[in-house]
Amino acid sequence: MLKKKQRLSKRQFDMFFRAGKRLHTPLFQVIYTKTEDFHGVVVVGKKVHKRAVDRNLLRRRVYNILYRLSQDKDLNGVYIIIAKPPAAGADFVTLKHAITSLIDELATKN
Repeated sequence: MLKKKQRLSKRQFDMFFRAGKRLHTPLFQVIYTKTEDFHGVVVVGKKVHKRAVDRNLLRRRVYNILYRLSQDKDLNGVYIIIAKPPAAGADFVTLKHAITSLIDELATKN
């Protein structure tokens, strides 16, 4: 889980959701906005998993990957990661590869 100061309020989320750059893969959509600090958000909707237990498990896995990447790569910016239904059946290694490649692609573009 990310630290409290690395999370966004509802107002900040709405602002960055509207203004950010979007990148898509089969498993995720990432909305990125360049800022000086790191902030991360993971969204897993009911279309991905019907049961809250399963949604929360996927959300915790993605937060874990995002937290480790932020520590390893000194990420800056706001990353809103939205899970798509195919992410429900993916294992941890596949999720990690998908998120890492998305973040690396964003780093090369900016």
